[in-house]
Amino acid sequence: MKRKAREVKTKILFIGENADIALFTALKREGYETVACESPQKAWASIYAFRPHLIMLHLSHSSRTDIATLQECRLMAEGIPIVVTTSIPGHETVMKALEEGATSFMFLPFERAKIKKVVDDLLAEHEN
Repeated sequence: MKRKAREVKTKILFIGENADIALFTALKREGYETVACESPQKAWASIYAFRPHLIMLHLSHSSRTDIATLQECRLMAEGIPIVVTTSIPGHETVMKALEEGATSFMFLPFERAKIKKVVDDLLAEHEN
């Protein structure tokens, strides 16, 4: 008797004390397995057990603290793509995030119709 291969859900780890709940919920509805942590320190405990395919880090300020948080996530991620989410206007925060190791960024609020395509494209690009 043949066993059907179990489909592996893409796992996304959200990090940030103000992670966008609408984005988190939209990704869950699209079929992604999602977990949220308030800080990189709390994420350390779950990253190896959860083994995410993607990390979404919410930056709420354009500050050294947020950049330090991104640097800490980059160390923790060990090659896992990091998408920075932010509602901070302007491109200065985005440029800093990309310079410090973010793979991509997403401005909030997001377009729900495009979220699955953006995530799937990023993961496909990272696999190659």
